[in-house]
Amino acid sequence: MTAVATKQTPLVLDLVTAPLGSTVPAEAPASEGLAIAAVIERLAANKDVDVQKIEKIIEFQERIMRHQAKAAFDAAFADMQGELPVIDEKGAILVDGKVRSKYSKYEDIQAAIRPVLQKHGFAVRHRNETMPDGRLRIVGILSHRAGHSEPDEFICPPDKSGGKADIQAIGSTRSYGMRYTTIALLNIETRGLDDDGRKAGRAPAEDVAPPKGYDIWLGDMEVTADEGSARLQAVWDASPVAFRKHLTKTNPKGWAKIKTRAEAVR
Repeated sequence: MTAVATKQTPLVLDLVTAPLGSTVPAEAPASEGLAIAAVIERLAANKDVDVQKIEKIIEFQERIMRHQAKAAFDAAFADMQGELPVIDEKGAILVDGKVRSKYSKYEDIQAAIRPVLQKHGFAVRHRNETMPDGRLRIVGILSHRAGHSEPDEFICPPDKSGGKADIQAIGSTRSYGMRYTTIALLNIETRGLDDDGRKAGRAPAEDVAPPKGYDIWLGDMEVTADEGSARLQAVWDASPVAFRKHLTKTNPKGWAKIKTRAEAVR
């Protein structure tokens, strides 16, 4: 009689076939999760199995799967970087009818990056919150189909410049925060910054490179200066520490000019 080979469900530890630091297919964490659930169910039905040992096995396997998801995220992100386009800055902030700063519109960013994100298994979403002190927190989340995600947040008071109504001020800040966090999460490059922004804030080539999103932030700080010192100080206090340090370290004269302009507002 010929013996028929049967496929046995592997032990939990045998499910980890990829060494630490290697990349895995996007489907691996999900398929392994189903296999683990089957093994755990079988072990739990055995009265001779120590429950604490099962819990430790589960914790170990979850740690391995998180590592694999992060490795898949990093590998896909590296592949995607070369395909992300440079976004044109078609948006403009006008003060007294003059363009004071230019920026990439959120809808332009989304239209340009969505096909690339889908190709590599990524998605960007945002969460909006109102803090107890009235400031807004916009959290951008970049997630990958393997299960790993990374956040970036932007915190700022509602933008009441230009006589905006309360709801408009909230919408303006949320729009900026979504744009800002998306650019930071994906390391997106934009082009077409106004000349004033470049002169006031770009560090010389031999200096340390500015943080991601710095040029956009600096352009907004220049616009904010036209609203007076109090408003400038409020936005400055809410700005990322890395931006403030870079400006004061690499271009203190540029920062002094911005403050002087704000002090001249009556």
